[in-house]
Amino acid sequence: MTTILAHIEIQTGQEETFENIMADMVEHTLNEEKGVLRYEYYKGQQENFYYCLLSFTDKWAFYLHQNSDYHEGHDFGSVIKSIQLEYLDPVSNANPLNPTVDEPIAEDADEPLRRAQKLYPIDIADWWQNRR
Repeated sequence: MTTILAHIEIQTGQEETFENIMADMVEHTLNEEKGVLRYEYYKGQQENFYYCLLSFTDKWAFYLHQNSDYHEGHDFGSVIKSIQLEYLDPVSNANPLNPTVDEPIAEDADEPLRRAQKLYPIDIADWWQNRR
């Protein structure tokens, strides 16, 4: 499984545009992707900051999401100032999700999956190992 908290800062004045893009992304993602477990957006306390909680059955489902036509079809660069992906791991007995896992790429993986793996490498914190 792969769970991510995206920290997103948007350009000033782009709130409505960003929220419209995200509404479209949520609709397509939840209706068209089988490997998505959670895909939720939140406004933060600080102005122009948003968060997205994403959880997928595995990293390949996340990479397919990133490569989807509807994901690639939006001009995120015009609304997003910065984005940081923080990989998460569930707290045992306090979360129904499974741990985040970095599975090896298959030798026959296509180029879009290989590119996604380079762009979005799964980062599993060392200290999680003793807390699973």
